[in-house]
Amino acid sequence: VITDTEEWGYFKALTKTPTPLEENMFHLEEGAPGPSVYLRPKESLHIPLKYQSFICDHTMALQGPSFLPTGKGSQLAKKNLSNIVAAKTIKVTFKAEDGKPMAICQVNVEPTPHVVDQTFRLYHPELCFLKKAIRLPPWHDPSVADISHISVRCSDPNIICQTRMLVPGEPQDVYLKVPGSPSPLIKMFFVMVFTDKWMAAPSQIWQIYVHFLERVDVSCVSGQRSCQSLVLRGKQAVRKVKCFSSHPQEIEVDPETVFVLPPAAVQELQLKVQPWRAGSRFLYVNAVDVENRRLVASWLLCLNVHRPVLSKAFEVCVPVGTGRGSSRKITYTNPYTSSRSFLLRSDRPDLLQFKEDKFQIGGGESYTIGLRFAPSQSPGSVEILVYVNNLQERTEETFCVKVNYS
Repeated sequence: VITDTEEWGYFKALTKTPTPLEENMFHLEEGAPGPSVYLRPKESLHIPLKYQSFICDHTMALQGPSFLPTGKGSQLAKKNLSNIVAAKTIKVTFKAEDGKPMAICQVNVEPTPHVVDQTFRLYHPELCFLKKAIRLPPWHDPSVADISHISVRCSDPNIICQTRMLVPGEPQDVYLKVPGSPSPLIKMFFVMVFTDKWMAAPSQIWQIYVHFLERVDVSCVSGQRSCQSLVLRGKQAVRKVKCFSSHPQEIEVDPETVFVLPPAAVQELQLKVQPWRAGSRFLYVNAVDVENRRLVASWLLCLNVHRPVLSKAFEVCVPVGTGRGSSRKITYTNPYTSSRSFLLRSDRPDLLQFKEDKFQIGGGESYTIGLRFAPSQSPGSVEILVYVNNLQERTEETFCVKVNYS
């Protein structure tokens, strides 16, 4: 029941309802089940009601084929659609002083899927609180004259969602605090942003997915292969599992093919991590049941990649706009007394190619590395690292080549 006269007037203007507006019509008493009004005999009046709900169905759709085979009936199909919130019935009872109902208004609520303005997909270590600040976009809506009343609501009551009013003109943030779940669960919820005082309709609706993953910290050197072991535990049923990584050029998973995971068994996975850029990054490894297309386990790899020790530095000039690249040579000497094979790697294969990616030289001998630089259409400079690795992808030497495009 809308008891505030200003709020009642706002919704009357919003819905263009031509009914009379009466001030101080309701009597509010502590302990009463609701507001009360006094009616004279044969008198009629309008009771303003509003319906608003922020709770929605949080059941995730099963991972796998989206459509069921035809011929199983429409009722079965409806039960599997996760974006349809269950309909419900609300009854509003008007009672006299003796408690007997004078009238009953039945409201049938059938929610429909709403428009989602933005979708966020966040990854976070399992069983840890996710604290996230999402910046609101600038408001350019001419119909919103006053945006001093910005409020947010979340569809999940277990999630803390709030915003703070700042000085006009300053960027506005929405703060989230999401309780953690075990891996590989996915938590989905909606955030509604309102710019009007009475929260009649949201200006923005966000759909947010939070993937909770098992965290694995890896410290390594760029260009050099590091090995990391993961443990995958079987559940109650036999599964056929295959592992996938977010960056297959930098992460190899052994076994790389489909393998059988028996119930209550323990499978060790070997990760071969070989990043090409220094710094801190997040990568992902997923173990998937290939028959049911479901996640079995997920890992969040937190890489701390260090820059290698440089042996030599070179500077090369490449002409711009000619359509032709440039070639240079670098000499490498085998530091061992016996014959060895070496691999050539680069952190920018799009800009630098080698004449030979693999070579073999005798002990103490020298080899000339042929470098081929790709042409460029714009001037500038870039540093390219050249790694000389052994057959186990351990770095023997690292060269830095500064390329000036002019």
